[in-house]
Amino acid sequence: MNAVRVVARRQVRSLMLAAGVRSCVPAFTASPSMQLRTAKKVAAKKAVAKKVTKKPAKKVAAKKPAMKTVKKASAVKKAAASKARAAKKAAAAKNRAAAKKAAAKAQKAAAKAKKAAQKAKSALKAKALRSRMAAKKAAAAKKSAAKKVKATLKRERSTKKRAALKEKADAKRAVVEKKRAEKKAIRASGAVRPYSLFVQQTTSGNKGKIDLKKVAAEWKALSEGQKQKYRDQAKKNLSKRRATRQSMKRTPGKYALFVRKNFPAEFAAAKKNTTNRKDAFKAAVRAVAKKYKSQ
Repeated sequence: MNAVRVVARRQVRSLMLAAGVRSCVPAFTASPSMQLRTAKKVAAKKAVAKKVTKKPAKKVAAKKPAMKTVKKASAVKKAAASKARAAKKAAAAKNRAAAKKAAAKAQKAAAKAKKAAQKAKSALKAKALRSRMAAKKAAAAKKSAAKKVKATLKRERSTKKRAALKEKADAKRAVVEKKRAEKKAIRASGAVRPYSLFVQQTTSGNKGKIDLKKVAAEWKALSEGQKQKYRDQAKKNLSKRRATRQSMKRTPGKYALFVRKNFPAEFAAAKKNTTNRKDAFKAAVRAVAKKYKSQ
């Protein structure tokens, strides 16, 4: 309620100021609605007084031109404006046509340039593709050739390795066969001791278990005449074995024969200079080698 009164008082004050009234009945003597009506009345009276006191100014009537002249001037003006509009429209149409033509020409030139660029790009792309394919083909050929060479070398190495292994195996087998043949030849010469010869002859046909104690007792039971027969046969077998071993030895070379001839004298001379047989042997070997080279 207080807010409504405040608003009403403000409206009354503004109306009184607009009407030129500086003072009024005190606000506490009347309600706001009454003060508002009073202010409206005062403002209305003031406005009426102003309208009554103010006199309107006299208007001077201007001289009107003739109707024909006005119509003619208007027609001329309209015709000029229409002509100007037509000229402007024609110029705009001409400009649009020229612009359209230039745009079409530019578009055509751009399309032609684009086509040429695309053609050049395609040619470069095709050339690059051909170059890549040629390089790839050359690399593949090089790789294939290298692979063939590698395979050939590997095959040759494998063949050589197999041949070397076979040769080594053959040589080893030959050595084994030679040793086996030598052992067989040595065994074929017979026993070289009288008792061994007696055991060999006694148990030659016995494939079962041999009782060596019984064999030894039989050997002891033999007389000296009977044992002499085995001694003579053992000596013959020993001579055969020595001959067999001598035949199995390799033929000595030139240097081996030279060493065999000169080493004893050099070794005897070296032993006079030192008491160590090992040092004397080394000195004799060096002396023999030096003497062989100097001849």
